[in-house]
Amino acid sequence: MRKIVIGAAAVATLIAAWFAPDQDGGVVGPAAATTREADPAPATPAAPVAAPVAIAAASVSTAGADGIDLQIHPRIADDEMCNVFAKQSWAPEAPKKVMQEQAQAQQAAQQTSAPSGPPALPFQFLGRFTDEGKTAYFLQIDGQNVVARPGEKVNDSYLLDSVSGNTMNFVYLPLNQKQTLVVGDTN
Repeated sequence: MRKIVIGAAAVATLIAAWFAPDQDGGVVGPAAATTREADPAPATPAAPVAAPVAIAAASVSTAGADGIDLQIHPRIADDEMCNVFAKQSWAPEAPKKVMQEQAQAQQAAQQTSAPSGPPALPFQFLGRFTDEGKTAYFLQIDGQNVVARPGEKVNDSYLLDSVSGNTMNFVYLPLNQKQTLVVGDTN
């Protein structure tokens, strides 16, 4: 049994040595017998081998010695290499530039088709209070409580113009357009 293990290890070593990669990463094949003639000139030192140049292209296609087309790709970033939850798809991703241009075109279309009137009233009616014949109206604007009376400015953009019955009339100051808010009946 011991001889079989030693023999198997020797065979595996020979096979590994036969197919071991060389310094360039290629597989070393059997040596070919060549004949050399003696060189009458004295041997000159060989020129130093240039260091490999980093490849900046996304992928480079080269033809190997056997006519095999080799694809060389740049190294993947470490954070992308180990991401098991990365997007997996065969479909090519749409270029970001095209998507940004589409988004800008949609925004431009919305701006041109948007009505030129005032925005919706940002107020919510909370109630009213009458003291000595003067009525004050309680409104809520973006989470803030505001007290308004007819003729007063509310929120820099609006003026409480008048109140009649259950409707409050506001003027949107930047466009000088009137808007109404129906408040209903309150006790």
